[in-house]
Amino acid sequence: MARTAGYLANLIAVPPLIFRFQFNPELLSEKKSFAYRETTSLGKWAFDQTKAKGLGGVATDLKEIGSSLVGTKALEADSGKPRSFALDFALDARSLPDIPAQQTGEGSASDDARFGGRIEPSLAVLRSFMNPAWDPVNDVLAWFSGAKTFCPPAQPPLCTLKLGGIDLDCVMTDLNIKITQFKPDLTPERAEVSLTLNEQTASISTGLDVLDRLVEVGKSYGQLDFHDWVQALPGAGLVQNIFEL
Repeated sequence: MARTAGYLANLIAVPPLIFRFQFNPELLSEKKSFAYRETTSLGKWAFDQTKAKGLGGVATDLKEIGSSLVGTKALEADSGKPRSFALDFALDARSLPDIPAQQTGEGSASDDARFGGRIEPSLAVLRSFMNPAWDPVNDVLAWFSGAKTFCPPAQPPLCTLKLGGIDLDCVMTDLNIKITQFKPDLTPERAEVSLTLNEQTASISTGLDVLDRLVEVGKSYGQLDFHDWVQALPGAGLVQNIFEL
């Protein structure tokens, strides 16, 4: 049976880091934003673009009329912001046989045995994503380029999020660990964790994610019929109002 657990991992960090969710996250929030700036002027009540570019400028002139009608400058795309993921989940050192299998990362009794007793190792892995670590790739390249010295840790390691359909290289920007229950020796027995990850777009995973998104968009067409395509046409609502369709 395929494994269904989610992971935060970096196999090339020193030491390698692999965090497996003990339970499925209670919350996964995804945010993506894009910055826009205003154009320098309002549209014109003239077909100047048509005169300059012929039929290729007709659409531009018609769009500029809309800006003039509402007295509002158009917006131009600037640059996108990284996708941001916020996760809330728990870690528990106790054996919890009453928890339904679908709420755990693996869904088997052996999972409690693997996490049972101590959650400190898992917390240590999470904290490692927020502290500088050695970058073996850059160190090796520097060595062969003549530096002959290893670079000290400079930045926290990347954190690859693998959860459901998400498989992206990210950086962990926030980590909040709340110990909600202690053992008699004051070591943690249960912790509630909240963290924030921002996508690192300079990675192969981002390119693969774009391809996956395009494939899923193609699959969405099978959920539409002819009426949906007609309704999506520009001006469809105005035509319906005029002819009371």
